[in-house]
Amino acid sequence: MRLKSTYNIFLTAMLFMGIVGFYSCQSAMQGSTEGGGLTWKNKLKIADKFFKEGYFYDASHYYESVLEDQPDNVDVTYKLAESYFLSRDYKQANQSYKIVKEKNVQLYPLSQYMYAITLKMTGNFEEAKKEFELFGKSYRAFDAPIYKKKVKNEIAGCDFAVKAMENPLNIMVVHAGKEINAAYTEAAPMPYGEDLLLYASLRSDTVIASENLKGKVGKFKLYQSTKENRRWSQGEPLPDIINVPKKDVANGAFSPDCACPDGAKFFFTQCEPNDVGKMVCEIYSSDYNDGVWSNVKKLNDQINMPGFTSTHPAVGEDKKRGSYILYFASDRPDGVGGMDLWYSEITKKGEYKAPKNLGKKVNTIGDELTPFFNIGSNMLSFSSDGHPSIGGYDIFYTSGKMRKWTNPENAGFPINSVADDMYFVSDPDEEGGYFVSNRKGSIALKSETCCDDIFRYSWDRDMIPKFAIDGFAYNADDSTRTTFQDYDIRLYQIERDSSEVLINEAHITNEPEFFFVLKRNKNYKLVATKDGYFPNDAFATTVGLMKSDTLHREIPLKKLELNQAIVLKDVYYDFDKATLRPESNRTLGLLVEILNVNPGIVVELSSHTDSKGENLYNEKLSQRRAESVVKYLKKAGISKDRLVPKGYGENHPIAENTNPDGSDNPEGRQMNRRTEIMVIGETEITVNKKKANLDDALKDAEGE
Repeated sequence: MRLKSTYNIFLTAMLFMGIVGFYSCQSAMQGSTEGGGLTWKNKLKIADKFFKEGYFYDASHYYESVLEDQPDNVDVTYKLAESYFLSRDYKQANQSYKIVKEKNVQLYPLSQYMYAITLKMTGNFEEAKKEFELFGKSYRAFDAPIYKKKVKNEIAGCDFAVKAMENPLNIMVVHAGKEINAAYTEAAPMPYGEDLLLYASLRSDTVIASENLKGKVGKFKLYQSTKENRRWSQGEPLPDIINVPKKDVANGAFSPDCACPDGAKFFFTQCEPNDVGKMVCEIYSSDYNDGVWSNVKKLNDQINMPGFTSTHPAVGEDKKRGSYILYFASDRPDGVGGMDLWYSEITKKGEYKAPKNLGKKVNTIGDELTPFFNIGSNMLSFSSDGHPSIGGYDIFYTSGKMRKWTNPENAGFPINSVADDMYFVSDPDEEGGYFVSNRKGSIALKSETCCDDIFRYSWDRDMIPKFAIDGFAYNADDSTRTTFQDYDIRLYQIERDSSEVLINEAHITNEPEFFFVLKRNKNYKLVATKDGYFPNDAFATTVGLMKSDTLHREIPLKKLELNQAIVLKDVYYDFDKATLRPESNRTLGLLVEILNVNPGIVVELSSHTDSKGENLYNEKLSQRRAESVVKYLKKAGISKDRLVPKGYGENHPIAENTNPDGSDNPEGRQMNRRTEIMVIGETEITVNKKKANLDDALKDAEGE
């Protein structure tokens, strides 16, 4: 597929897997006179060679020269358009794609698609939509189904762009300055504390001509800058233990301080060509303590799969397990698109588990890159060209961890622009941060969108409401409402489709109250659990709230007593059947919580009916219904040895089915149609509580 192959070339340049295009532009900028006296065919051979090797500026220079002699050569015009696009000169690319489309769209059908792309990336959204629609109707090649999805996505991006620009965020975006940004390109800003900023930069003190590139190409290095009088100092390169000569080094990320009491763990990438000339990036780690770098190691082959790129490390934390999680981008097999986001759990012993894909909610048929995880809010930001975007790559954010995420949301304008926006990093308080963009206003070598710079963003504090929730769990059986100081609390975000995604959690020990930061215009559920008690939940919402507020919830927990039946409310079955209905999932989820939080108990799950129908039939129906609940729990990972299904039919009513005068009592019958749980004993072997995880259990139950 032509577009994908050229886009991979573009990614190679942009993601610091290859850099020759940036240097070769210098010769073209100087009005290179190479090729004087050559025929147009010889110039074309030179241009094709430059293009194949990634020298897109030089390629465009020679293609332009060829067209001076062959102005009607559509094939060369198309190659010129590709060169402009891959060197990120969207205006010039747009003009050349338009010429190809108008002269011979039948032979070059993708010229219309790319014309629409460059219309979008120059801010002409309505015209872009029309071209996308025409392309979608006319394109009939073997990969048409893929492009129909892309077209739908791009049209959605155009619609979003118009709305986003009409309603910009209350955010100020400023260029980070020439102390940090220099000629060529910058990437991967990573603050550490309040006074240190690490970032990657490609710099050269001399102009390197294309014919002299071999063996003289500069490399990306990691730099650090310190804050002095509220301004960043001139960046200084990190020592050679990090910036290894002859390799491109970039994409630094620190682990949470709390995970490394003896200092921070620093992750970064080193890139170099493999035996077949493919640029491959690998993730390394280093210890960092009081300004000293040491103990540099390449991560194992599970993370750095041989022959494939692993890059853009980001570190999250699993607060419950006391470990942390490495997120990264890779083009390894079994992904969803080109570059996908993956994660690996890192144990307390420092062992890396086999990487897993974040899933189709985050990853698309396009590329997902540059993840960053905010520990305080459990929010993952990343860049993508597969979700509806304003320009090329846009910044998105989602909450959760590992494979459980909320639906990604576009970060909006002006964080995102019509150009490429990547490497979003937020301050701990999320009131500001950094990102990288090739938008207008960056230091340009040739076109106004050629090169990436670091930008600083900050929210208008007076305009943005902030929300949080606090509260406590207490003993429901105690009239004095005694608060607990040893319980777990989970915060779920409720999606539009009513699904629930875990976004934060805490184990409350010293203080009875919990506290979580909330986002605007979201619905939430809190679930409190404690060993020996029935879990309970509470709901909260910030939808429609305009002023900053801290919501408050108090959650009662009822003790689980031996041989004391508790009615499970809202467990529903299809009429006259044993099939559980979807409305039962919330209660069944709490039931999984009970058994996970109390791994040593054996319970009876009983089903009851009213007195309508024959007693024998009711007993059989209630037995099948009780077994349906047990089946759900077994799929959720609960051992069958802890579950006893029992159908009592109409034999144990808790209310009268009829009134004293013999008339029907609907309320009583409704109370009798119930499902109950009762603790009837203890297991001989107690399950390790650390292995009891509701989200994993529900994932298995849902067949994920």
